[in-house]
Amino acid sequence: MMNVQTVPATVRWQPAAAHPVLKHGADEHWSTLREIQDLLRYDGHLQAGSEAELFQRRRLKAGQSALVMGQPFDGLYVVRLGTLKTLITNVDGGVHVLGFPMKGSLIGFDGIYQNTYMSEAVALTDCDLIRVPASELFATGRSGNHLERMAYWASSHEIIQEQEAYSLTRSVKSEVRVARFLHTMSQRFEDMGWSPNRFILPMTRRDIGHHLSVTVETVSRAFSALVQQGIIEVEFREIRILERDALCHFER
Repeated sequence: MMNVQTVPATVRWQPAAAHPVLKHGADEHWSTLREIQDLLRYDGHLQAGSEAELFQRRRLKAGQSALVMGQPFDGLYVVRLGTLKTLITNVDGGVHVLGFPMKGSLIGFDGIYQNTYMSEAVALTDCDLIRVPASELFATGRSGNHLERMAYWASSHEIIQEQEAYSLTRSVKSEVRVARFLHTMSQRFEDMGWSPNRFILPMTRRDIGHHLSVTVETVSRAFSALVQQGIIEVEFREIRILERDALCHFER
């Protein structure tokens, strides 16, 4: 069983204060462990009777922060509805967007190591999150905790996605990164049961640039190149993919 560490005297990152923090109001709803399992697409076996365990949900408006850098760790969150962005802000004010959690994503696992969240999670749209409290994850004497195993599994999946995103920003030309990003978003929408060929991007082009380590001008230039080649159509944030294979293999 993992022991949660104490908060260190100094923290590498500084908390961002640009977004209102999620407040726990009276409008509360609940989800079962079975729903969490379905959202995470975890195929492991749950202990008999555990499917009915209840977990509190929290709603966010677009622009609210679910987690803030430096905030004490109080659990993990499963995205039930909506899209967020996770980011880190350096001491010099530089921002890097780590990813865009959507339905079925797990956020907050970076808070386990030092008992404090090391990134911020900001809602890009209205969101519904399911909170898995630390007291449930690391309950004393609960050997073989099915919830803990599920969290490890989902955390590993999120780490792999972040590694793939990091590899993308280092392995191809700037404009190609944008094309691969759109292809990845297409796959994610398809995994959620939505159209992979027509969708609305919840993030701005600046967010995409901060994620791919390119300028917003590069993002716009890549969109224009893809439109000119007949691979996509763009109307504001709505993307229509005309040639999915060509998008995946786009070179510039």
